Amino acid sequence: MTTITPAEYWYAKEQIKSLIGAYHSVNDKRTIQTQQALIYERTAAIFERSSELAPFWDKFLDITTTREQAEQHFEDMKHYVIPMDLPSTKQIDKLFRKVKKMHYPDFEQLDARELSYLGWTDPGTNRKFIVRKRDDRFEGVYGTFSTDIKKGHCAICNHISAVGFFLATTKTSGDGTYTKNGNYICSNSEQCNRQVTQHETFERFFESVSLKK
Repeated sequence: MTTITPAEYWYAKEQIKSLIGAYHSVNDKRTIQTQQALIYERTAAIFERSSELAPFWDKFLDITTTREQAEQHFEDMKHYVIPMDLPSTKQIDKLFRKVKKMHYPDFEQLDARELSYLGWTDPGTNRKFIVRKRDDRFEGVYGTFSTDIKKGHCAICNHISAVGFFLATTKTSGDGTYTKNGNYICSNSEQCNRQVTQHETFERFFESVSLKK
């Protein structure tokens, strides 16, 4: 079965959301057709990937599609999303050996099909932890996270959201020199994941704050 990444799923949903919005706000038929062609050009690589995904595009072409129906179609599309491999608590402990009394994420509340990365905050220490899987192994970084939440640009998902300042200590050279690197990111990591439509933005952020060996 051909599958898509979480970021591709959220990108397609973002694009289709704008198309459904046009159906309910634009009366000109030609304008609608132009919008359909534009959205298809942007998402064709996703919907044309397999015979299982192609029928979803046909459903979204129906100008009578409601927002509720579109939402259900995307729930059905989740069946074709590659879920993120989630680390065990032992693997998390291994990633963050220096952290005492680790606060773990609530795995039961997570939908791995929605995640490009795993992120959570320890409210007791104001630390945010971020984990990715790359080349079949988990990598993690953590840092302090500001309680001063405001509206701004998130360096991970590249959207305007409720953000706080994440600050990590980064090893910059083999001589033991460290520096602090950080940026504003979403306070809610699950919501952030729903806004990751280009996985490259997350990778750039992770590389900028992770320890360099």
